[in-house]
Formats: sequence, C-alpha cells, structure tokens
Amino acid sequence: MYAAYAGAAYMISNSWNCKNECEHPGTEGTEVLYNWDTQHVTSNGYIARNPDKKLIVVAFRGSAETGDWVESFMANPVQWPSTISGSIVVRGFLDGYLVSSEDVLQNTVELAAKYPDHNIVAVGHSLGGARASMFVADFSINYPRLVSRVQLYTYGQAKVGNDVFADYMDNLSAPMYRVVNK
Repeated sequence: MYAAYAGAAYMISNSWNCKNECEHPGTEGTEVLYNWDTQHVTSNGYIARNPDKKLIVVAFRGSAETGDWVESFMANPVQWPSTISGSIVVRGFLDGYLVSSEDVLQNTVELAAKYPDHNIVAVGHSLGGARASMFVADFSINYPRLVSRVQLYTYGQAKVGNDVFADYMDNLSAPMYRVVNK
C-alpha cells in the first residue's frame, strides 16, 4: 500500500484518480488534500488522507524530469539541519526539499491537529525517498510532540547524508522502512 502511495506521486494532481497505484487495495477512499509542483527547483508531491486507515500521507515524487536528475547529481555536501551538529546532506536533495518544506510542514501539522487519531506516513521513491527522509528529520525537529505518529517508507532511496544524519534518523522513535533492490 505504501509503495502505491509513493508511485502515485508521479501522477497525482488534485484528486485520487490515477491508474494502478490509486486502485491498489487499501488506498480506496484516499482524498488528496494538498499538492505541490515547483518549477525553478523541481519538487513535486501531495498530501492525502485515508480515512479508513487513519493515515495522513505525505508523498514526494522521485526523478521524472531532467531537472530532477540534475538535482540528484548535485552532491555538494551541505550542513543541515542546523540543530544537528555535524550533519551533512546532499545539496541537490535538500534544495528540492526546502523549496516546498514550509507549506508541506504547515499543511501536515494542520491536518495532524484536525485528525488526531491519524498517523503521518511519509513516502517516496528514489529522489522522493530522500526528500521524504528529510521531511521526517525536519518534522521531528520542529514538531517533536508528533513524532510518535510518524512513519517513513522509502523505495530505492539514495544515501541522503553522512553518518551523523543517519544516526539522528536511526535514533528517532518513528518506524522507518527503506526498500532497496540488491
């Protein structure tokens, strides 16, 4: 089900009406509540609600356009987040995350308040998985009282940051699942 939500990020606009992923068992009744599609620095995704599963889904699209690939290869290390001393992440992943992060965080927090019985699930494939990981890190720093409701599912996600960033993520109380092909 979570892979379907990640895959849907490649085709979602304002409603849950894509083929295959939107028809996956468990996703029925999902409502898209917010989406973003930035142009200068490419970032795409959506926030949806599955009332039956009591989920708020925050999905980040992976590489689909030339700009996405360019950003993925911008491997210049940059210190982020500032609250984690020594944490270094990939600049290309971060630039695309930051261009939409304020609105994504705000919408997620508003939905979390509106639906206190829902878990928050961040998902993404490839580049989207990297940005979903950054979302979870950022969300946990800014809204620590909500971390117990957060889960992360990534598919084919590249390495986001150094060992300091990875240790921070590993020490969060949020369940995290990273699926890779070996």
